[in-house]
Amino acid sequence: MSAETTRAPRASQRRGSKREAILQAAIEVFGREGYALASVDEIAHLAGVAKPTLYSRFSDKTTLFNEAVLHAAAQSNQAVTDVIDATSTTPEDLRAEFEHLGVALVGCVMHENGAAVIRLQMTEHARFGPTFDEIRAQNRHRILDRLAGKIAQLAATGQLRIPDPQRAARHFLALINDDALARSGYGTSVLSPEDVADSVAEAVDTFLRAFGNSTADPSTSSGTPRTDPLTT
Repeated sequence: MSAETTRAPRASQRRGSKREAILQAAIEVFGREGYALASVDEIAHLAGVAKPTLYSRFSDKTTLFNEAVLHAAAQSNQAVTDVIDATSTTPEDLRAEFEHLGVALVGCVMHENGAAVIRLQMTEHARFGPTFDEIRAQNRHRILDRLAGKIAQLAATGQLRIPDPQRAARHFLALINDDALARSGYGTSVLSPEDVADSVAEAVDTFLRAFGNSTADPSTSSGTPRTDPLTT
C-alpha cells in the first residue's frame, strides 16, 4: 500500500474530528449564550481550531448554528431509536423494559447538549423556526413510528392491550416527556438520573394501568409494589 493511500484516510479522519469538535463546541456556546451573544472566536478556541479553519467548514455563524443544533438533535434521536429497536417484545419484566425505554426518551434532559437544544428551541425559534420545525417533525415522526411498531409487537405477544398502537405511542411520549421537560425548566437545568427515574416510573405506572394486560397487575410486574400516583 502506498504512502498516499494510507495518508488519505488519516486526513479524512482529521477533517471529521475537527468538524465534530467545532459542532460540539458550538452547541455548548450557543446553548449557554444564545445566538446573538455567542462568540465565534470562543467556539473556535473551545474546539481547538483556528478561526479560518472554522470558516472553511462553516461559511458563517448562521450556518454553524443550524448545523450544530441539527447535529446535536440527530445524536439524541439516534440514541433513542437504538433503545427502541433493542426493546424486547417478550420481556421478563415489562415495567423495567418500559422504564429503560422511558429514560432513553428523555435522556436529552440528562446531558448538557440535549438541554441546550431544548433551550434554544424555546429562545431562538423566532429566528430559526424552520430548523427547529424540521428537527421536531423528523424526530417525532421517526420515534413515533418506531415506538408504535414496538408497542404493536408487544400487543401481539399479549403483553399489552392496544387497539391503536400509534395512539398508544403518542400517549406514552406525552406521559414521559411532559413531566421531565417541566422539571428541567425546559432545558434550563440538567436533571439527575434519580429525578428522571422518578418521573419515568410515574409515567410508566399510568401507561401500564391504561394499556397493560388485565391478567397481570402492572404495579407488581417488577416484584415490588408501587404506589399509584393517581391516588396519592
